[in-house]
Amino acid sequence: MVSSSSRSSRTHPDSSRTHPDSSRTHPDSSRTHPGSSRPQRSGVLHTLARTVAALRRGRALHTRGRSFAATFRVLNHPDIYLGIPVLDEPGEHEVQVRLSKGASLPGRLPDALGLAIRLPCDSAPHGSLDLLLTTTAWPKSVPFPSTGFTSGVFSSLVSYRHAAGRLRFLAVATDRGRATSPDPGELVPVVEAAPLRFALGIEGFHNRPLALLSVHTPLPEAEETAFDPVVNSHPALQLHGLLRWARATAYAGSRRGRGHPEPGRP
Repeated sequence: MVSSSSRSSRTHPDSSRTHPDSSRTHPDSSRTHPGSSRPQRSGVLHTLARTVAALRRGRALHTRGRSFAATFRVLNHPDIYLGIPVLDEPGEHEVQVRLSKGASLPGRLPDALGLAIRLPCDSAPHGSLDLLLTTTAWPKSVPFPSTGFTSGVFSSLVSYRHAAGRLRFLAVATDRGRATSPDPGELVPVVEAAPLRFALGIEGFHNRPLALLSVHTPLPEAEETAFDPVVNSHPALQLHGLLRWARATAYAGSRRGRGHPEPGRP
């Protein structure tokens, strides 16, 4: 008689082999679940993002924002190794940052505020690593309105898959007593008067910062950068879960609505 555990081991002689390239094991996952609505939801979300981006003549979300030059200083953090030099090796990098309103509500109305950071990363497929964070409350995966860029906690919302486990990036202003408007249009004189400073860390790692960010110089509006955490990602740090699918679909629709080519296309 063959035990149930033996049958299981024969059915799945090495389950780890299905993970390195799951696309080969499941070339079309929707076929394995005839009742799945993922393709339909994907089409609706893509179309919605594309339409909103076309109507706004810009990003579907975080349309209102301003870009700045900033200094990203990586600190010594021996408790975790990410395998990404720009996040592991202590030192300074000049980076681009965008501060924005998620729903682009007018004026000083509170909104889910965005902090986007583009890091130079030679080991990433496209040469850059984009970290996008949004103000949140609890849990850290849900956007929450904030009254200013120096209040509240910024979170990557979606957790990342990493060899060390699931990781979520967090950021807070280091001068939380400094009042700022939630309107990105009012940030230029604020930054010109004194840099906005943030501490970036990873949730659950002893509350020790990974890096410090100093936002110091407004950039011309013509130099606005299109941040995309799906395109500008790193193999060692991949977005995880349902929100990953939603974000990838929405960003693809937004790019199409703005007339931007798909990654890898001319």
